[in-house]
Amino acid sequence: MEVSPIKKIGAKCAPPLHQRYREQPERHWAKSQGRRKYLFTDQIDEFVREIYLNHPGARTRPGIRMLAKKVGIPHWALKRRARELGLARTKELPWSEPELKILARYAWMSDERIRLKLKSAGYSRTVTGIHLKLRRMQFKHDSSFYSANGLARALGIDFHAVSRWIKRGHLKVKLRGTARREQQNGDIYLIREKDVRRFILEHPHRN
Repeated sequence: MEVSPIKKIGAKCAPPLHQRYREQPERHWAKSQGRRKYLFTDQIDEFVREIYLNHPGARTRPGIRMLAKKVGIPHWALKRRARELGLARTKELPWSEPELKILARYAWMSDERIRLKLKSAGYSRTVTGIHLKLRRMQFKHDSSFYSANGLARALGIDFHAVSRWIKRGHLKVKLRGTARREQQNGDIYLIREKDVRRFILEHPHRN
């Protein structure tokens, strides 16, 4: 029996997003008391998140209609689901100074853990809002790595301190593989979150 691509999303070789909706639709709805109720699986939620995070702030997202055709759920229901997941475009309140300090202090954590840190301090932000704010403020180079400058800003320290930790071998890095010359400070460092955590635990009194 052929397994639907929706079921194989966790596999190593999952096809690109635009190729995942070409099979015959797989219905994800049930009727309850005469009213149709749509069932959203973890895989469908993952598709919706991917579409919205890859097109932040976009007015239209063609991927939603492609997904709707694949899973047999109307595009308006998928958009409503995006709002429930905190993904839809909404007008968020400006970030306060205390919120930004929390964001900078815990930028090395996952977006969900940052959300919980903000919540414990009395602030409510969505994971998507946190992710986009981190990206705008360039605390992180991407979702998995920091640049040396981004890490320095996140920790509130001078870039040269981070460079010193790297040269001493205290902080593990990867090179991005750019063509930057020595006069441009050489290649760009990419620093994994887990290596930042390890460094902080092993060198609590860093200097």
